[in-house]
Amino acid sequence: MKKVSVIIPMYNAEPYIRQCIRSVISQTWENLEILVINDGSTDQGPRICEELGRIDGRIRILTQKNRGVSTARNRGIKEADGEYIFFLDSDDMIHPCLIEALVRGAERFQAGMTFCGYVRLDDRQMEERLIRASKKACAAGWETAEQKKTEEWFHIGFERELSGIGGKMIRRDCIGRQRFYERLASGEDTIFLYDLCRRQVRLAFADVGWYYYRIHSDSVTHSYDMSSIRQKLRVYERIRNREYRIGHQNWALKWEIGLVWNILSVYLVMRNRKDQKNSRYLKRRMLLEMKNPVYRQLSAGMKVLFFGLLVGCSFPPVRVLWVIKQKICHTYSTTVCRKNVSSFFKVG
Repeated sequence: MKKVSVIIPMYNAEPYIRQCIRSVISQTWENLEILVINDGSTDQGPRICEELGRIDGRIRILTQKNRGVSTARNRGIKEADGEYIFFLDSDDMIHPCLIEALVRGAERFQAGMTFCGYVRLDDRQMEERLIRASKKACAAGWETAEQKKTEEWFHIGFERELSGIGGKMIRRDCIGRQRFYERLASGEDTIFLYDLCRRQVRLAFADVGWYYYRIHSDSVTHSYDMSSIRQKLRVYERIRNREYRIGHQNWALKWEIGLVWNILSVYLVMRNRKDQKNSRYLKRRMLLEMKNPVYRQLSAGMKVLFFGLLVGCSFPPVRVLWVIKQKICHTYSTTVCRKNVSSFFKVG
């Protein structure tokens, strides 16, 4: 039976870490090691992990000074003993059958990485899912990709699923020397998966929503943290530039659209908040982007749309409509809502 190393970076996750680890302990695949990397937590999270470790000897707690999630994941990769490495965020959970399904899919299709769909749940729904989750095996449909199709999946096939590392199981020898960029605290997992897919490792996708992603009540507020936004923009730039340099014009354009839309989205919010400093930064950032050679290849209609948003946000009605749109998507924070918005604006 193949061994799977589950890597859980943890920083002040006291309210969630017990649920997270319980969902791993209850897996039908028993040959696991559970590596919790305590990234300098100051709450009771480490104590909870120690308590669970006395119950289940598969749990190992690795403690380090607070250096960020990328450093924590890299520490986990270094310490892992398993043939497969599975990544799980400390506030999320997984279905009891997930790891077994991913291992069997990896062996069946000789895949370097296996993954599934995810479901967004609030705190109450998380607890209900943990209680009601059945260990009875459920059939999963599979799709596979290799060579050029692997890259297509990242850019246009499974761009949402492949933007985050949670729920991804990767063969250790496929990771090799690749590591997370430790200078990035936001978007680091997107770059990691991009680099992996550029190497055209074989992928296998299980058509089940067995990764449970927690929706936080303050997620909208945190989504407009300017430090994280700047890093996210750099990730979009990095991928766009690489694709442009190697001649993948369509994919470069796709990431350019995503980059510009993110700039304008945050700009509209900052204008509505009367945040002059960040509004000026984002406007300058947008004007510079308009000079980029990839931007110039956008369709005339797309340029008109973007320019109209840049200019139009000076008018209160435009900002009011934007606030309404944000509240609608926050109230109905579901996969469908996010999918509809992103597909309308052709954003990955």
